[in-house]
Amino acid sequence: MGKRVSTDEEKSEPSSKRQKLLDDTTNVNQPPVEIQSGKQLRQLLLFQQDGGPTLRSHISSFKAFLEVIAYGEENDDRTAKQSVLLEFLESQIPTKDDKKSLYLSDLIQTWSFAAQSNHEALLSAVPAVLALLLKTISKLIDFRECGVRLCEVLLRKDQIDLFNTNLAASKSKEFLISPCLRLLTEIVSFDGGTLAKRLYLQRDVCFKRLEVFLGMQKPAKAKRLGRPSKPSVRLNALRYLLANLRFQDQVATSDILCQAKLVRGLFQDIKDDMPNVIREILNSIKKYVVNDTTLSRTTRSRLLTDWTLSRVASLDNYEEGEQDIPEGQLSVKDSAFEFLVYVCTTPDHGVLLSQHGWYFPGSETAVRDLDATDNPLRHGRQTSSDKSTENISVRNTTLSRFLQTLRPYASTFHRDLTLAAFEAAPELVADYFSKKKTFSFEPKLSATWIGYSAFLFSVVKLPAPIDGIGEVLPPVSIVIESILPQPLTQKSLTRCLNQSSTLVTFFAANILTIAFQKLEIVLEHLRSKVQPTAEFDQAQSKLKAEFCRRCPELKQAVATFRGCSPKSVNLKDSLLRLLAMYYKIVPQIALDAKFDISIALSKTLSDVADQKENRVDSGMRLLELDHLLDIAHTSPNMQWWQKPENMRLSPFTSILQLHASTTSECSGGNVRKLLQSIVKDYALLQQDTERSALDAIIVSLRDFRGWQASAELYDFLDNCILRLVRKTIKYFGDAVELEKNIITTSANDGTRPVSLLLMAILEQWPYFIGACQASDLTNVLTWLARYFTVLQSIGEDHEMLGIIFDRLGDHIKDKDNLTISKIASELLNDTEWKATMSNSLRAESKISIDKTIFREDPKDQLSIPIPILPPGPPEEAEEHSGLIRWTKKEPAEAIEDGAIADLLLCLCSKHAEIRKQSLSNIETFMAKLEFSGYSESQQIYLLLGEVTETARGVISSTPYPYFAGIFAAHSISVLSNPLHFMYTKINKFLNRSPIWNTAKLPSYWMDKVFLDQPTQDDAHLREVEWVINALLEGLRTPKDMDHYRRCKVFERLLSSCSASSIARKFADLIIKLLFRCTYVGGSTTLLTRCAILSWTKACIVRENMDSAVLELLYTQVIKTCEDGRVSEWAKGITLNPN
Repeated sequence: MGKRVSTDEEKSEPSSKRQKLLDDTTNVNQPPVEIQSGKQLRQLLLFQQDGGPTLRSHISSFKAFLEVIAYGEENDDRTAKQSVLLEFLESQIPTKDDKKSLYLSDLIQTWSFAAQSNHEALLSAVPAVLALLLKTISKLIDFRECGVRLCEVLLRKDQIDLFNTNLAASKSKEFLISPCLRLLTEIVSFDGGTLAKRLYLQRDVCFKRLEVFLGMQKPAKAKRLGRPSKPSVRLNALRYLLANLRFQDQVATSDILCQAKLVRGLFQDIKDDMPNVIREILNSIKKYVVNDTTLSRTTRSRLLTDWTLSRVASLDNYEEGEQDIPEGQLSVKDSAFEFLVYVCTTPDHGVLLSQHGWYFPGSETAVRDLDATDNPLRHGRQTSSDKSTENISVRNTTLSRFLQTLRPYASTFHRDLTLAAFEAAPELVADYFSKKKTFSFEPKLSATWIGYSAFLFSVVKLPAPIDGIGEVLPPVSIVIESILPQPLTQKSLTRCLNQSSTLVTFFAANILTIAFQKLEIVLEHLRSKVQPTAEFDQAQSKLKAEFCRRCPELKQAVATFRGCSPKSVNLKDSLLRLLAMYYKIVPQIALDAKFDISIALSKTLSDVADQKENRVDSGMRLLELDHLLDIAHTSPNMQWWQKPENMRLSPFTSILQLHASTTSECSGGNVRKLLQSIVKDYALLQQDTERSALDAIIVSLRDFRGWQASAELYDFLDNCILRLVRKTIKYFGDAVELEKNIITTSANDGTRPVSLLLMAILEQWPYFIGACQASDLTNVLTWLARYFTVLQSIGEDHEMLGIIFDRLGDHIKDKDNLTISKIASELLNDTEWKATMSNSLRAESKISIDKTIFREDPKDQLSIPIPILPPGPPEEAEEHSGLIRWTKKEPAEAIEDGAIADLLLCLCSKHAEIRKQSLSNIETFMAKLEFSGYSESQQIYLLLGEVTETARGVISSTPYPYFAGIFAAHSISVLSNPLHFMYTKINKFLNRSPIWNTAKLPSYWMDKVFLDQPTQDDAHLREVEWVINALLEGLRTPKDMDHYRRCKVFERLLSSCSASSIARKFADLIIKLLFRCTYVGGSTTLLTRCAILSWTKACIVRENMDSAVLELLYTQVIKTCEDGRVSEWAKGITLNPN
């Protein structure tokens, strides 16, 4: 069908269809006008109300003109255009009489016209060209006054309304918003922020919807396709915000940072920004906010919140090509890491607050202002904060929340950042693991488990903040988390050791070894920093106990070591190092495990002696041997004198052979120390000469001029040593008889040092020469000659040596012309042998632990440490927190963390009201305990009942005896653990009577422990220590001193301390108890009833205790005694404290 033709009438009628308007961009695409003069530029920019397309074309020409000046190369044309621009700008300055005209009035009027007529093209073009104009002239000093005039005009109210028009546009009209943001950026930045303050006064408009603009990001797809041709609204808003942070004053900057919406918009979409933009954001924040000292820490902290830090940390997986990283700059990931480490580890930057390491907030490093009762380790007990770390208070709460958002097991970025925060604020370690319980550390060989294991290993490896430890010890719960964090439980670590995977077992052994080493460092620092007291000893015990509660039992490590494949050399070395740390750091745990190291030591000694392995394997064997020697040195189960089936020599002789071998690379210090301790313990060699007899036998066995000690020589020596160990008394008698013969014919009446080993050699010599070959006899004779010459040089008795020497020679006088005298005389005349012997002795002396071969100048010797006077008994606390601590816990928790022990000690208070309230609270707790279902409730209920019955008739008039209170408090912990070595004796005591005879309580327990057999075979020493500690803690008042006197406590302790076999630890405890007596008026009693001065002098002479401490005790007793009473007792004899 054909097209319908319109009629004439239809053609004459007007059309109802909207007519197409002329495109106002017609003239825009025309080439720009070449501007030659300022006059031409004025005419070009002249405002024309009806010339919209023309105005756009002229503005485009002006923009091209400015771009040449701003971005063009330096040449004559650019200089000429600068002159033209300066001429134009100066011509636009209104005259003094014309007060109504504006600077650059044509452009301002064009912008106003565009706003009124909604001409969007001009509404975008005018602010864009003004922004380019300010950017161009900001680099030219001659244009400064013109730029300032323009900025002042733009900040007037009428022009601010123009900004409001553009900034109020919808989000789809980015072409209207971006030019205004660029213009505002140039205004705030011009001339170093001269007009920044005036701009901020118009913040209602100039910061309008800025948080919205910060969220107007280009789509991620556009970014992946390449760099966008035009900056996004977010980029312009970012630069505007950062310019304000840079150029605004302190007040304005603080106000900006307080606007949470702006801060959120700044970091919300930072992951979608271009790499150069991210670097610009981080550098600007660091430079103009973090490092701005004029801003308060509170202001900066409002920007650096945990949410902000988490957004920056999300850049750890930012994808960036190598071509996007400018030369000399860091990648986005490295920039983010550097920024976070800087703000999180540097104090006073708004995130990291000053803290005191392992102490709670409010403490000082010296913590002298803390009440001693508030510190759990000062009293050797745990509080609820030690029992649980659920509510740990920290100062760095922002960092604490931020670290919880990181995933250190999945990202090295997060792991290194977390570790840096832990090192800067050690208080965060315990807080972190108390809250981070989402990951179970069960051994699974997965990428996540490996990452988490590496993180935990790094945490344990962090240095301990020991420099900040003061006189009051930090809580156990805080300290232990840095040494062995909560995820590393005994159950999980035991499962790791029992895993079939070598990697899992290797990790467990290494992390436990690092934890042991860290614990050792902490304990050594505490011993050197904190004054030793009974409370301090208990504090160390608490820390060790908590550590042992988390680490696997020694038997688990031993089982893993025994099941280790011989090919797993590294794993075997790690396990041996771990076993050595058990014996070194927590010997009380190691002693409970019956581990005989003899077999492993013998095999390793055999492998080292064979020397058939390559250099790497040989080095690993020597490392194993070093660890085994450390274990053997402390292990009581080591069989030094029992030959294993596969060994020719005993372990002791094998080690001696290894150390004497010139080809051995084993560390001489450890071996020498071990050999010396064995020799001293078993009296194999004399200890009286200045030079060590052990050095003599080692030097005599070393290779010299082709001579080497034969296997038969070591067999003979081993046989003599074993016989000496089994029959020491017999050989000692032989030496005495030999010495008697010398005394009858000699005028020498002094001590004659001689080693008992010579007596065993003398006895076995006839049997040896009767069974050996001539070559073997020659080898042994040479060694004997060497040995006797070295013994003579170190100072052993010449006459004794001469008699033994002659008797040895008598047995071989007529055998193949072999004479020991001939060999010895040749050695004595051999200058080379003398030099070798002297050098060898000097080398051995350098690693000697007990003797010094050469005397040193007194100036070079170390000064002897001056003993410190032990502190007096602790004062009664004013708060008496023990009365209420137990009310906030379940019965089981109150018993285990020491709350009930504190409640019992309140019975000993000097205040009657406190004693009565304590008695009432104990009865209340008993009623609660009876129905609690606690496994040990019956025994503890019986104990508390007997305490209340005993105290009921006493506390109304006088305090409960402190020893009875301490005994009851310690018994609580005993009864809560049925495996405790005192458990049986405590229960037998409770079954004796419902009421205690407190007057005889000390003497009863001294009889039961000192005189009766222990309930466990090896528990006697531990029982003695338990009673002495109770006596020490129970001596606090003169009344307690009188109580002890009537029970004859001191007579028994002093007689026990006088025994030569008493352990040094028990002697030190008794000395502390004697010092405690001097603080409670007991010096006079010690003087008149116990002869303390004579006892002290006798102990000094016997040298079985520290003479400096005894002299201090002697002086302290005299200074604190009652002069009148002592003078009457001494009948006029003056006591000299010196």
